[in-house]
This record gives sequence, C-alpha cells and structure tokens, in this order.
Amino acid sequence: MERVDLDLSREVRALGAGDLDACYSCGVCSAVCPLSKDEISFPRRMIRYTMLGLEARILASPEPWLCYYCGECSATCPREADPGGLMMALRRFAIRRYSVGRVADFFYSAFASGIAWVALTAIAIALILVFREPDANREQVEFLSFISLENIHVAGVAIVAFIGAAFLANMWIMYRAMKRGGRGAAFSIDNLRKTTRGAAREIVLQKRFGECEDDRFRRWAHILVSWGFMGMFLATCIIAAVDFEWIPLPRWVSLVIGSVSGAATLVGLGYYVRLRFDRTSPYAKRSHPSDWVFLALLALSVTSGYVMLAFRFLDMPAAAYWAFAVHLVAVFDLLMSVPFTKFAHVIYRPAALWLAGVK
Repeated sequence: MERVDLDLSREVRALGAGDLDACYSCGVCSAVCPLSKDEISFPRRMIRYTMLGLEARILASPEPWLCYYCGECSATCPREADPGGLMMALRRFAIRRYSVGRVADFFYSAFASGIAWVALTAIAIALILVFREPDANREQVEFLSFISLENIHVAGVAIVAFIGAAFLANMWIMYRAMKRGGRGAAFSIDNLRKTTRGAAREIVLQKRFGECEDDRFRRWAHILVSWGFMGMFLATCIIAAVDFEWIPLPRWVSLVIGSVSGAATLVGLGYYVRLRFDRTSPYAKRSHPSDWVFLALLALSVTSGYVMLAFRFLDMPAAAYWAFAVHLVAVFDLLMSVPFTKFAHVIYRPAALWLAGVK
C-alpha cells in the first residue's frame, strides 16, 4: 500500500510552490512545455502527486531535475497556479529528502538555515585562526606566509573528500528512491552506455535548456556560471599541482584561467540577479531565500578573490591577508554546502537523466 503524506502539500508550498489548490488539472502546462515528451511528462503529473501527498512517487521521478523553469507553463496557466514554481519547489524538496541524515533540512528552514550558515562561518573562522601563521610577511604580500601551503592543501583535500562522500551517500538515496518507484532501471551497465553521452552533453552544453523558448541568454548565463565554476576549480587544481611540483607550469596559467572563469561566473550571476530584481519573467517572480544565499556566496567567493589579488598588486599586505581570509570563509561556506543546497542540481540533473534512461 502506498503511503500518503497529508502534510506534503504544505511543506512544498513552504519551499516556494504557488497556489496548488487553484489547479484543476487541465494539462495546459504539460502541453506547452517543450521538454515534456513521451514518458517524461511534467509538470501536471508532479502537481497531482503533490496534491495527493505521494512523496515516494515524487522522489522516484526525474522530472523535477529535467525542468529548466523557462516559465512558459506558469505564463499560460489559466488558473495562475505557477506550475514552474512547483517544479523548483519539488527540486528543493528532493534535495532535502535525498541528503544523508536529512542535513539539507537545515539549509531550507527559515530559522535553522541561519544557524547553519553562522555555524559554517564560525568553523571557517576558527580554522583560519588555528592554522594561520603568526609571523606572516608584513613587508610584501605573500599569501603562503599567512597560511602555509601544506595547511591549505590538506584542507582542500579534506573538503573535496567530504563533498565526494556526501554526494555518494546522497546519490545512493536517490537511486534507491527511483528504483523503488520503478524509475531506476538505467543503473544497469547497458543503459549506462546508452545514456552517459546524453548526460555528459547536458553537463557541458545543457542542450535541453536550448529547447526552452524563453530568453535565450538565460541558457548562456547558466552555462557561464557552470563553466566559470568548473574553470575556477580547474585553476585551483592547477595551482595545487604547480605548488607540489607535479606539473611544470608557470603560476600565471592558473591565474589567467581563474580570472577568466571568475569573470564568466560574475557575468552569469549578474544576469540572474537582474532577473530577480526585475521580476518581469515568470522564472524570477518568486525567489526562495536559499537561492539568494547561493548567489551571494558564489559572488562573494569570486569578488573576494579579485580583491585579494588587487591588494597584492597594490602591495598592501594587511589588506590582502584580510581579503584572503574573507575569500577562504566564503569558499568554505559555499563548498561545504554544495551537496545540500541549490548547487547540488549540478550532480542531480545528469544523474536523473542517467538513472531514468533519458537519452
């Protein structure tokens, strides 16, 4: 017998869904959605699951991850039920349920999220105070005299290991949910071969996003943020390899890659922030607080990196080290929250394509 959660609709509303009671299941939303095809049909099906309290079916569905929220469904809904907003709310709901130990609940609750972010920031500050070097070079900017190379890279390895372990645990929960719902057949090696190319293409080119009929630049802004973040991660890996003398590259290579990637990220972020302030498109009419926190953290991580470099070129050691500390705190908060917040869709979307067998 399938379990019904009578509080499901209320919980999803709290995560940003619109007036679900206004929906009379006409199906216009699914009809106009350019990504709703064949057996992958949304958002009408997701609306019905939510209203009926069928949590297991929602968690077994790849549809929340396949929606790019172009807003066409919300713009054409005759009852103004905002189906697109529901899809985003269900994505947040799934992130909460897939997270190991339900850790993501802390980042999506109005009160608990404040505690979670303060705690993460406090941990980051404490680590900096413990591992900073007391005799940092005050004559010229030398970041590795503020925090040693060994401490930085040990922390980096620990953070990457934590993110990897958290995502593996979360992915296992996601797989089990989809398998129980009959949507996890693509876990087989045969289906993996069929769908891996499509999932990889979606990660790199976000081709399905291009099928949406809203402002085309929104897709490119999304790509800029995605590629920009991956570029900054690549730059970090390169500088680590250079510092440990694993590869014979000059340090400016990492600086150029990181600077270009950071600029791309800021351009994409700027577009999304403008959309949210304008609130003219269906996509941007409702913004959950967690979305703003994500945008702010990512922007702070990038801009603080530019600021510390500016102080370095201006030869201002004290200001450079303060900026470096702010940068480390912002990056720590961003990375430690990745498996439990909005950025998790970078992993969940291709995983949903793979597990559901979407080519």
